[in-house]
Amino acid sequence: MFRFRVPASARVFAHGFTKGSALLLTLALPLVPALGGANEPSDAMGSALDDKLETALEAIERGDRNGLDQALAGLEGARHGEQVTTYLEVQWLHERVEQEPSAVAARLREHPEIPLMPRLKRRYLDHLAETEAWGEYRLVFDRAPEIDPGTRRQCAYWQAELTLDDVLSDEQADAALAVWERGRSQPEACDPAFDWLDANGYLDESAYRARVRAAVEAGQDGLARYLVRQGPTGLAAYRDRWMDLRDRPATAVPALIEAEGDAEEITQGLLWLAKREPARARESLSRARSQELIDAEQAGSVARLAALKAAYLYEPQAHEWLTEVPLAARDEEVWTWTVRSALRHLDWSRVKASIDAMPEELRQRREWRYWRAVADDHLGQSTAARTVWRELAGTPDYHGFLAADRLGIGYPLPEAQGEPPTPSDEAVATLADNPWLSLAFALHRLDRPEDARRLFNHEIDGLGDDVLPALAYLADQAHWHDRASVVIARMDKLHDPAWYATRFAMPHRALVEAQAERQGVPAEWVYSIMRRESLFMRDIGSGAGAQGLMQLMPATARWTNRQAGLGVSPSQLADPGTNIALGTAYIGHMAERFEGRYPLATAAYNAGPGRIKGWLPEVPLPGDVWVDTILFDETRAYAQAVLAGMVTYRWRLTGEPRRLGELLSVVRPGDDQE
Repeated sequence: MFRFRVPASARVFAHGFTKGSALLLTLALPLVPALGGANEPSDAMGSALDDKLETALEAIERGDRNGLDQALAGLEGARHGEQVTTYLEVQWLHERVEQEPSAVAARLREHPEIPLMPRLKRRYLDHLAETEAWGEYRLVFDRAPEIDPGTRRQCAYWQAELTLDDVLSDEQADAALAVWERGRSQPEACDPAFDWLDANGYLDESAYRARVRAAVEAGQDGLARYLVRQGPTGLAAYRDRWMDLRDRPATAVPALIEAEGDAEEITQGLLWLAKREPARARESLSRARSQELIDAEQAGSVARLAALKAAYLYEPQAHEWLTEVPLAARDEEVWTWTVRSALRHLDWSRVKASIDAMPEELRQRREWRYWRAVADDHLGQSTAARTVWRELAGTPDYHGFLAADRLGIGYPLPEAQGEPPTPSDEAVATLADNPWLSLAFALHRLDRPEDARRLFNHEIDGLGDDVLPALAYLADQAHWHDRASVVIARMDKLHDPAWYATRFAMPHRALVEAQAERQGVPAEWVYSIMRRESLFMRDIGSGAGAQGLMQLMPATARWTNRQAGLGVSPSQLADPGTNIALGTAYIGHMAERFEGRYPLATAAYNAGPGRIKGWLPEVPLPGDVWVDTILFDETRAYAQAVLAGMVTYRWRLTGEPRRLGELLSVVRPGDDQE
């Protein structure tokens, strides 16, 4: 029984190495830069580095140069002390670019290879642009380390070129023109380059038309109006024609066809019409093709979009339309939705035929092998189906679990949840010799996750395959769950039984279980969502604004806090206790709204509950069919991963897995209880 109710406020957060066996300590120690003697106890060696690092970092945050110098003095002669000192100096400079620009320039010039230098370079370039030091800007921009400058810094580079040389090269001018022609307003830093383009004849009528069209397509009507005012005469009619096509394609497109208008305009109008009324778009497309107003490639793009839009609306004619899309216009989206459309309507002959028609690479993917076997079973070819299911069932993933359920056999999970393989002394010693990796672990222990991950990620690219198991092992023992998972993926050991428990870590267990019990939801569900959302990185945020372990939007957090009366601070979403309390309560609300139907509630957590109503079927659908025909690729993959994770996390929590089939109840038309 799910209960959306008030949990007790809790804030539990443990991090750093856990004291364990002597063997573990022996192996983990080399990753700690040894500031003391070789025979010191392991925890003393760790704390020696951590204390000095923390003291130095706190001095940097206070702006205390004397305090930093004292901390740096303690690192002299220590193992990896030079690199740790460099890191701290870079941190100091990053916060004081305006005060010490010459020191920043020297550091960038002398040590461009240091992992954190790209961040310092970006910060320094911004300072140089603000102070209009264009000579230095150009020098720094062109030197290592390489960075992705983004539009604003690239435009500032062009401004430096114009200030120093009063001209852009042909290549630079073309690149600047491409930026200008984008359908959205660009940073002010681009204005000097745009002014130069205008003064030198690049912003002609063709360029203005290209940008007006791009602005209309992007829905930036204000920009389109501005361009009409600024550009050559006649643009207003051009803009109005494109806006009419966009806003009223059902009438504008037939009129264009009747007038035998421009092929590009007809094609774009048909594409806009296809998004709204795919059937009408196909009718107009037929007329345009019969009059030879558009070519085969243009017609294919319209046929593709109209068929896909019908499929996204789960319309019964979508399958036929998709099969009529010309081969040249078929891509993965067309091939897969041809199958999903048939699957949604439980047309097993079409499911089988559509999978067989796929390109070989797609056809051999596990998802489609599973569904072809299901189609075979429905069509009376159960022996062939069971042969495929047995092969798929050997891998513990979503479709592997489904295959095992079809066969009624156990899941291929390890018998015991033991430690990962113990690494060799040689592998650990190799890692211990890497100063930046050692520093990454130290920063992790000090709860400085952003720099810790940055250093770790920089160094992993240069490591040999032979030491990756040792790195994954040590990350696991340090409770650095996200990096351990990254290394396991790099090792291509995602389904290796020896690493399975490591991949499905259970941090904050007491908190998760307590909150799950209070909300009446399974702890394995909370863990599986948390893992998929953040891989247990409490400090990360999404581009949309979601935050913390369970990636809650601030508005959702505030609503949940009020609705459940939690009494926590929704502004503290980086705090694990707060995030888990709010996230679990929200999961409980989703469970209540969708009456415990895990596929629907899980999809709602990802895509928002409002979208689920539009995805419900007109007739009851098996749960596995509904999941694999979810409209959004991201939400479909999310639901598959979370549901499969629930199986594994039940095994982690109790020693026995939960059957995936138990989670996949039939989905019915009225399952949204809003």
